[in-house]
Amino acid sequence: MVTPYITFAGNCSEALEFYKAAFNADIRMSQPYGDYVPIGVVAPPENLSDWILHAEMIICETTFWFADEIAEPVSKGNMIKLTLTVPNAKEAQRIFDSLNVDAYIWLPPTETFYSTFHGGLTDRFGVSWNIVAEEAPNKN
Repeated sequence: MVTPYITFAGNCSEALEFYKAAFNADIRMSQPYGDYVPIGVVAPPENLSDWILHAEMIICETTFWFADEIAEPVSKGNMIKLTLTVPNAKEAQRIFDSLNVDAYIWLPPTETFYSTFHGGLTDRFGVSWNIVAEEAPNKN
């Protein structure tokens, strides 16, 4: 499944409310960063706990994902990523490696609290991809 993923620079909550009204849609879920700071982020924004880590909304029968991005600068023109969800980390790594030809990696593959694999890159054609395994990490 491929999901449109729109990122913002601290104003995702405002954008969600705007799109909610514009499309007469419901916000299916919205999770702030809270205490979570992604690996590699050394200077998070002071109000990061209020930023949106992940939100979902259905617009015209398509599920969209939204978030405030802190791993790379967000500006008009690079706000939309395509998120590819696959069953497991092995398949996610295979696809990541295939796309990683003259690519810019903005999120090195990592295991997170929600997935065994989450990586992000912009391919040689300028398309930004999030690749996420659906399997959750083993919490032993």
